[in-house]
Amino acid sequence: MGKNILICPLNWGLGHATRCVPIIRALSSQGHKVIIAADKGPLAFLKKAFPDHELIELPGFEPVYSRSNTQVFKMMASYPKAIRAFKKDHKAVEDIVESHNIDVVISDNRFGCWSDNVHSVFITHQLHIQVPRLWRWTTPIINMFNNGYIKKYDEVWIPDYEDDPSLAGKLSHPYNRRIKTEYLGILSRFDINNQEITEKEYKHLVILSGPEPQRSIFEDIILEQANEIKDKVLILRAKPDGQDLPKNIPANVSMLNHVDDEMFVKLVNSSENIICRGGYSSLMDLVRLGRSAYLVPTPGQTEQEYLARHLCKEGYFNRCKQSDFQLDKVVTPDISMRDRFRDNVSAIDDFIQIWIENLS
Repeated sequence: MGKNILICPLNWGLGHATRCVPIIRALSSQGHKVIIAADKGPLAFLKKAFPDHELIELPGFEPVYSRSNTQVFKMMASYPKAIRAFKKDHKAVEDIVESHNIDVVISDNRFGCWSDNVHSVFITHQLHIQVPRLWRWTTPIINMFNNGYIKKYDEVWIPDYEDDPSLAGKLSHPYNRRIKTEYLGILSRFDINNQEITEKEYKHLVILSGPEPQRSIFEDIILEQANEIKDKVLILRAKPDGQDLPKNIPANVSMLNHVDDEMFVKLVNSSENIICRGGYSSLMDLVRLGRSAYLVPTPGQTEQEYLARHLCKEGYFNRCKQSDFQLDKVVTPDISMRDRFRDNVSAIDDFIQIWIENLS
């Protein structure tokens, strides 16, 4: 008998929504009813991806990011608001569980979306939050806060490999397994079997993502520097609900607010260099598609900064700080990510089937 499953992705960018796609597909294909609770961009994205599914608008906490290279003070100032938002999320989820007869809640990194009354799963690759050097003394406090919320769930799903090579590195290792834990491997919405070898139409494909104002700051940097080169540049703006494009776009630049999965794969395959923030979901998608990239982490976002350092040190990606970015100097490593990371596309379907059977 099929179950009613509520999925709640975090609304900070699209990454948490995109990596829920293979889970939603697997659950739906196996006869379960999936209800999606999301907000803003993730809600718009998932509505396009799953037009036949029931969607609930669930407003969530959005941190205010600084224009500077550190986010510490903004994050500290937003802490009380975040706690209130998590409590509000929890109440809203309990109401949905009751009104929609939910059997399981799956939260992708949305701290407040657990239920006291049904089985609750937390998806995260950040078991160990990275802290700027001058603030390392706060690490035990921050991770105590992080683990305190994770322990409210019945189990944790980690989108990474338990053994080496690990994509997330020390973000997802080690784990003390105080609650049931599963390492899922790569979670990507893309099907590698449908790729075609194409000529390189674009010199640079820029995949924007992440919170404002830094998303727009990086977009402006790209547009300004594109004026100084002749190569063709394509910018994907990560705005599935967007309409207007910026004015005065250079002649060698094309911009799209959003594309479907099929077009995204074509653009990745037809671009010589890929430039992106280095959010974890973007990295998983690139690994699935077999491509490396040039990573420009969001300033002050310690997770992305660590991932860029970790993966550059391993030789998988190149990187630079946003303040040092030069479009004409970008070079993507010429390696196949499929040779570095094992990837079983059907693994999530098999996992979901066994998990549901054990849950029952």
